[in-house]
Amino acid sequence: MVPFRVLEERRVDEEVPELDAETLEAVRTYNAGHYLEAHELFELIWMRQGGARKIFYQGLVHVAMGFHYLVAGDYDRASAKLQRAAELLDDFAVDFLGFDVGTLRGSVALCRHRLAELGASGITRFDRTLIPRLTLLPHAAQEAR
Repeated sequence: MVPFRVLEERRVDEEVPELDAETLEAVRTYNAGHYLEAHELFELIWMRQGGARKIFYQGLVHVAMGFHYLVAGDYDRASAKLQRAAELLDDFAVDFLGFDVGTLRGSVALCRHRLAELGASGITRFDRTLIPRLTLLPHAAQEAR
């Protein structure tokens, strides 16, 4: 049994800002499994942000690097990055900036749990189909077109 805490549906804004082409490219790159490259793209976005957006994009930077390390077989770094990602994304609304943050948090928690079960010696047996995609909610995806 994977320990999940139930998160209430929290919204920051009723209006979701339009996502820029750079963010959409970072999402596409991540979803294509190019985690290191996605990390670099999210990092460029993160460096220009302030406030809550900066923390959120830092969380995406850590998600991307965590899965890069996981695929590369580096248990310690994968575990550390995914833990930090979970901490950074923990307090965001489930639809922050139009991302499906609730599902992402749950998927990262599941991956962290499975990784811990396998341990360093079992990282090569990690089921990569568990690695979450970054999903934009319908209202954000429409606005981003």
